[in-house]
Amino acid sequence: MTSTHPASSYRTLASFSRIQLLFFLQQRGTMTVGDLAEASGLHHNTTREHLHRLIGDGFVTCTPEAKDCKGRPRMLYSASAGQADGDDPVRAQKAEAAELHGDQVRRMLRVEAVIHSPLQRQLDALDDHLDESGFDATLDVDGEHVHLHECPYIDMVRLHPEVCRVHFGLLKGLLEVTRGPLSADALHPLVEENTCTLDLHRSDEEPVFAPRPEPAIIYHGVSGL
Repeated sequence: MTSTHPASSYRTLASFSRIQLLFFLQQRGTMTVGDLAEASGLHHNTTREHLHRLIGDGFVTCTPEAKDCKGRPRMLYSASAGQADGDDPVRAQKAEAAELHGDQVRRMLRVEAVIHSPLQRQLDALDDHLDESGFDATLDVDGEHVHLHECPYIDMVRLHPEVCRVHFGLLKGLLEVTRGPLSADALHPLVEENTCTLDLHRSDEEPVFAPRPEPAIIYHGVSGL
């Protein structure tokens, strides 16, 4: 995989405290700072700092609580996964940036691809997320399995298996947000040494890629050279 920008997602997700907050939000839904601080055992101020980082990278959203009485409303936090583009401007901007970056990479590689299709948009967003998160990835010839190699969070995963559940939730939500034919069915952690497999489902019959004898490196949704 190729990248021309800092791996911001890698730095954000490399903190177990932030992974833990994401886990609670994915499992329990909307929560307040107090709820999250109590669940995680973190100080309120520390929890807020982690939440601001997660919001800045588009993993969490924050909205004020609706109330009829006077007084400052509480802020409610939710995992971003599955929200519509228009409701999550950070994720929408990242999807647009991924699409632009993918177009540039394909032109440099002189690879013909269907640009600006829903499928291409999803693959570009998936590629950018995996790249920023520090993974190498290969796609099976059937277009239905992505193998994630050299997990940068392997030490954390061995101590806290829920890290993989959080990452699967992020991948599933990412494909939902970008609105296309692909969806994430399952993530199989460590099927081989330091390799996980993501199962994809496509809603139509058209193949994602032409058959190749070996798995291809993902270059923003197209097979590697």
